[in-house]
Amino acid sequence: MPQNSSFRIAVMPGDGIGTEIMPPCLEILRRVQDQIGGFGLDFEELPAGADHYRETGTALPEDSLRRAGEADAVLLGAMGLPSVRYPDGREIAPQLDLRETFELFAGLRPVRSLPGLPGPLADTRAQDLDFVLIRAAKSPSVDSRISTKSRSWARGSARGPGRPGRLRTGRNPAKSSKVSRKSSCGAISRPSG
Repeated sequence: MPQNSSFRIAVMPGDGIGTEIMPPCLEILRRVQDQIGGFGLDFEELPAGADHYRETGTALPEDSLRRAGEADAVLLGAMGLPSVRYPDGREIAPQLDLRETFELFAGLRPVRSLPGLPGPLADTRAQDLDFVLIRAAKSPSVDSRISTKSRSWARGSARGPGRPGRLRTGRNPAKSSKVSRKSSCGAISRPSG
């Protein structure tokens, strides 16, 4: 990373626990920035979510979406409140709009054991964890919202009863995502042109 790099982070705390966990998450990122040095983090909080919808009638303002697209990364908290719904009964889920707009195809969750800290598992092999969990960002709720025109993937034919279909991609995921700066902490990864 070049010295004196600065990254603009669009922060969308969301609702419920999202608003509770975002302040400590930002504090951790500030401490990492202070301890490592050589880069800057400029956080910009943007309104979005079910609570914002309840107050304004808009779950994801166009300005928030535009500014998130201009940022280097999006730090996304939990969004949605069970008691707040669109008039047709659907859940308020701006994170799905973000997935569609930025063509998110996977969420990356780095997992690593840190020396000197208690591990999540009692087994001694867990002391050497170092992997990335890749969580597909496809689900029936997302699939039903994305028009055929905007899909970069297509389901292959099923291989028999109870066997999943194949997934064919319209682009090479290795070339289409900038995951290094847009992974972790629920952040969004956007494919490159």
